[in-house]
Amino acid sequence: MAIFSSRPLRLESECRVRISLQESKSGEFLPGSCSGTMVNISQGGGCLVLSQMLLEGKHLFFSTLNSDRYHLALQIDNPESSDESFEVSARSVWMDSCQYKEEPAFKVGLSFHDSQKKLFRLFKR
Repeated sequence: MAIFSSRPLRLESECRVRISLQESKSGEFLPGSCSGTMVNISQGGGCLVLSQMLLEGKHLFFSTLNSDRYHLALQIDNPESSDESFEVSARSVWMDSCQYKEEPAFKVGLSFHDSQKKLFRLFKR
């Protein structure tokens, strides 16, 4: 008999996110950034919808998939306070094309480098 572990609780959301690429060792941000929408979140990851995958010639998905060189730096505004934002480091784990608000887009599954309990609690409210 197989035992299936339950998937961590995910919250549906629609939160604008600013995305940059950051070098893992130096902490230096690569030039450019883009915006996306976080459509769901858990303590360990989430799903991001993007209209573009290239940022200054670097592919956001492939540059961070199983990579120690780069990670995604996400700036997420606090849904309860316009004065506070969270910076979250993540890596990509899967990608798919989709339609979002009747426009072609890409979904990217994320794994956060650290558990985001505080951010998750804010979205849970």
